[in-house]
Amino acid sequence: MARVKLQGLSKAYDGAPAVTGLDLEVQDKEFVVLLGPSGCGKTTTLRCVAGLESADEGEIYIGDRLVNDLDPKDRNVAMVFQSYALYPHMTVYQNMAFPLENAKVAEREIIASVNRVAKLLQIETLLGRKPSQLSGGQRQRVAVGRAIVREPQVFLMDEPLSNLDAQLRVHMRAELKKLQKVLGVTTIYVTHDQVEAMTMADRVALLHKGVLQQYDAPQTLYNRPTNSFTASFVGSPPIDLVDCDLADGNVLDAGSFRIPVPDRFLEPLKRTASEKLVLGIRPQDLRVNPTPPTEADGVVVYRFPSTSVPAEIYTTEPLGDSTILDLKVGETLLKAVVGATFAGDTGSKVELHFPPDRIHLFERGSGHAIR
Repeated sequence: MARVKLQGLSKAYDGAPAVTGLDLEVQDKEFVVLLGPSGCGKTTTLRCVAGLESADEGEIYIGDRLVNDLDPKDRNVAMVFQSYALYPHMTVYQNMAFPLENAKVAEREIIASVNRVAKLLQIETLLGRKPSQLSGGQRQRVAVGRAIVREPQVFLMDEPLSNLDAQLRVHMRAELKKLQKVLGVTTIYVTHDQVEAMTMADRVALLHKGVLQQYDAPQTLYNRPTNSFTASFVGSPPIDLVDCDLADGNVLDAGSFRIPVPDRFLEPLKRTASEKLVLGIRPQDLRVNPTPPTEADGVVVYRFPSTSVPAEIYTTEPLGDSTILDLKVGETLLKAVVGATFAGDTGSKVELHFPPDRIHLFERGSGHAIR
């Protein structure tokens, strides 16, 4: 069994915490992504698992072994770096064979292993070339191949796709995900790209300033974020977050607009001491009616009376298959995603609808989700 378990992992550099009290368990054959902005501690965590850094505190288990005091070569893990780290003077075959030669594996077994992995990765015709003669995607495959031939218990991957162009990166995401499932090797993958995390991971561990924010399936992070940081980091365009106050016990007052509190929040809000809140709604969930609310005898009539507000299109961002609208509600700016055929342009008056079942609420101070 090749699970990876971290208990209370902490690491600091010159007194500055990089990772703080991290508890994380990766199950056998699972593909887990460490996600977060630069400097959040994800690469430090990976290097501690690999043995390239020593943890200041905490325990690291690979399988049933405590590996804190083991050298990297004795941990039975293989790491794929962002730079690929191929030896430029060696051929593809020699690069892939090197870890096996280092382990004193018999030559016949080395030849068989390299050829088998090269065929799996469809690079068997490249074995005689040197890294300088390869494309970025080919070099990436060779780096993965060099890790695979060792038949490790765990793959550790540090942003292996970041040097590829956008189109190739999309292709290689699918290839790596498929390969991991075929091999069934426990994998920990580091990235700052939330699209990579959402499309590849069985579970995502989101880090911020060295602290684990949420560890869940990708769709759970998206649909049920535990705090405002998770909500804002996962999803594109980012979630709309608006400071608001709880008024009269059942109204969200954002200053520029007021909407009723969705029923499911009424009881949890009674248990919350603070009335200072943050309203969150994803741009894909905001409903935009291109017909502005009508006014008759001084009364404004909305299509969705209780959950709608008037807005003005501030600017548009056409994406081909859809359009992002920047909308102005008083002094508040919100984003909404609409279809490519949406009829509305800069300066147009529209009606915004906040579907109650798609609203998120967070405590303004702590950022914790109201549930």
